[in-house]
Amino acid sequence: MSGFSSWAWLELLPIAVFVCWVSGGPKGWKRQPLLLGGAALVFLLGMQPALDAAARHSVWLHCLQSALIHHLAPILLLFAIAREPASEAGFTKEGRAVRIWVVIAFGAMSGVWMLPQLHQRLMDDATLYALMKWAMAVSGLWLCRVMGRYCQRADVPLRKQWSFSLGVALPQVLVGVMLLLSPPLYPMHGHSMMHMHGVGNMSAQLDQFLGGALMCLSALLLLWVDRVMHRKPGPTINAVGPRVNGQTGVCTPG
Repeated sequence: MSGFSSWAWLELLPIAVFVCWVSGGPKGWKRQPLLLGGAALVFLLGMQPALDAAARHSVWLHCLQSALIHHLAPILLLFAIAREPASEAGFTKEGRAVRIWVVIAFGAMSGVWMLPQLHQRLMDDATLYALMKWAMAVSGLWLCRVMGRYCQRADVPLRKQWSFSLGVALPQVLVGVMLLLSPPLYPMHGHSMMHMHGVGNMSAQLDQFLGGALMCLSALLLLWVDRVMHRKPGPTINAVGPRVNGQTGVCTPG
């Protein structure tokens, strides 16, 4: 615990700055308290160094932390920005290469920690785990930005919408199903969790099962949100201005 207390609490300052930046700060919280304020709270909870110390020794707590900062907080931000006027949303038109890379980055952050060659090292090293946590937060925000492009445009074909949506969600669902159906893949370090009520007594199978369920649910939630945002009808802008009938003087839309 001494190694944790000596430096990890210093991470709270960049976490606070990060949360204020991505959620618009107090002005954003007043403008949209439920969405932007909720995103700030979710980020703040998920990025806590104290949660790192527990999640490094539990599959389901790691998946919970991932769901908070990798899925739920970006989803709240996406809904918040979608409510803003298009001129203030701040989205740019990313090309196909950017969409491919964001899918790869988002999927990698969800699955790379499962690789047997990397899992134990990532979970045992507090610094590597913290870096992975920040990478999850950044990739979630990047995905939010790219998804927002589709929310602001009505000319994206349905095939491309579904390809992008499934490319993001399907790999995570597969990871979750693997955790659900497989025997315990990773050793449990119960002695590191004894300070948490009841968690230290959880079996490795149940720990992994809960983690897989969280992974599947968060991926399906992201897919549902993406489809809901696409279903929202965009405003129709008529390129032709109103016309005035020369005989009656009645103004009719173009």
